[in-house]
Amino acid sequence: MSADKDKVEQVEAEDYKNSELGEDPIDDTFNITVSIPETVQIKMVNASTLSDYEVWLFISSILSNAFLGFLVAYCTNSDPAKSQSFFYSTIIFTFLFVVSICVAFNKRQQLQSKSKDIKLKTSAFKSKKK
Repeated sequence: MSADKDKVEQVEAEDYKNSELGEDPIDDTFNITVSIPETVQIKMVNASTLSDYEVWLFISSILSNAFLGFLVAYCTNSDPAKSQSFFYSTIIFTFLFVVSICVAFNKRQQLQSKSKDIKLKTSAFKSKKK
């Protein structure tokens, strides 16, 4: 390769500081429309109740897996001695699951009853047209 092809000319931005602006070649190509609502509605909830709801929902999901696991073990077991212990375990986990899901629904009701809706008005937006 020759040295002339590898030579790169550096152009400084300061050289073009006071030059006139060129025309935008894609000015009419794009048509952009932005829609902004007049109001924004936010639902505020109690963070403590929300945290309790999430915990009880998590507990109920774990208990549902335990309930179904022991139910499957009870249904597929052929040993009568183990079958009785699987049956009682299934009954206990069913009861715990029902209690935990009821508490979770109760927390959800508390969330909905204590929530507040806040409406915020958006500021006026004016577009610049050429």
